[in-house]
Amino acid sequence: MQILIIKTIKKIRLNAMLSAMIILYIMAFMVPRTEAQALFGLEYRVKAGFIYNFAKFIEWPEEENGHDPNSIVIGVVPDTAATDAFLSLSEKRIGGKRIQVRKFKTVKEKGVENCHVLFFDSKDEAFVRDSLLIVKYRSVLTVGHIKGFTQAGGIINFFTEEGRLRFEVNLEAARRAKVKLGSQILMSAEIITERDR
Repeated sequence: MQILIIKTIKKIRLNAMLSAMIILYIMAFMVPRTEAQALFGLEYRVKAGFIYNFAKFIEWPEEENGHDPNSIVIGVVPDTAATDAFLSLSEKRIGGKRIQVRKFKTVKEKGVENCHVLFFDSKDEAFVRDSLLIVKYRSVLTVGHIKGFTQAGGIINFFTEEGRLRFEVNLEAARRAKVKLGSQILMSAEIITERDR
């Protein structure tokens, strides 16, 4: 009887230890992931805030047929979960114009031609390069966050320097798109040309 009690106690202790180990294992992997997701979401909210402020100091040509005169349309390509952070901009207005946020898989989709801004959330260089070629002569502010984006014909590219989010501007691409960038943007930007490869 005493041996049976000892075996039962040992079994309970073993199960308790295993349960504790499983809980510790889950915590070890879940907490950092949650923190990483929070930081990831914060990065996109900051970039969305930058784009909102860019749009305040940009002039698009009035004759563009695809542009709604009562809205500023911000497109996101491709449609990723991380870019849901941009949806909060739909509640805002700039100069009486309401912001619309639309998500697309590619720049070939219907509705992309109506965008004032296109944010590229892709690290795939070939995808970004090919997409920029398609919208090269459209009056759209192209924004990315991949090395070489401005050299490939994008207008604004985010990059990190010494832990700070910064951006570079390709003025040639802006002129080609007939997008006029205000001095408020250019004062904080690093100016890049397509020859800076």
